[in-house]
Amino acid sequence: MTTYHFCIIIIFSSFAVVELLLGRLLNREESTPKDIIIEIAAGLAIPMLIVPAILFLTPQIVESFFPGTENAWAGLPGILMFGILLVADDLTQYWWHRLSHTLPWLYALHRAHHSARYMSVRIVYRNSLVYYALMPGLWLSAALIHLGFGPVYIGYIIAKMAVIIGAHSSVPWDAPLLTHPATRGPMWLVQRIIST
Repeated sequence: MTTYHFCIIIIFSSFAVVELLLGRLLNREESTPKDIIIEIAAGLAIPMLIVPAILFLTPQIVESFFPGTENAWAGLPGILMFGILLVADDLTQYWWHRLSHTLPWLYALHRAHHSARYMSVRIVYRNSLVYYALMPGLWLSAALIHLGFGPVYIGYIIAKMAVIIGAHSSVPWDAPLLTHPATRGPMWLVQRIIST
């Protein structure tokens, strides 16, 4: 297990434990056995099957079209890499999600995410495996990792997953940040820059 995986597990587990302590994780009144099966299957298959497959296939595809490009952009400044990742991964994920609510065939792949009758970290990966397998941001991120963005991507994806997991949590952890005078302005800006 890599540092990245460990950090994501800690972030997810932390939110899950808080939800559990507050009686919001299991959602026994609104959750069905089918929900549990969908969430466990997707929650395991996406990070353990789909994402590794994309990370394995993409460098081969990139090298077949552009030989010798491994680490070709590794010398770029880290802040520039981070900005490129925001556009190539986060912005494309935003548009992918918007399209999934516009195109019927794509919504069919995304519907499971919105079919839960509750909000919880349980639904973070609740999507069709095909929805993730086709997600442009994952393929672009894998290409950028091949080009040398790996060290920056680790910090980027940990921050991104913290935002995604936090956004799906049933615990209103961000409410004080959105209302406190000292943090309201920066949070307004963060919400409009980071689309995840």
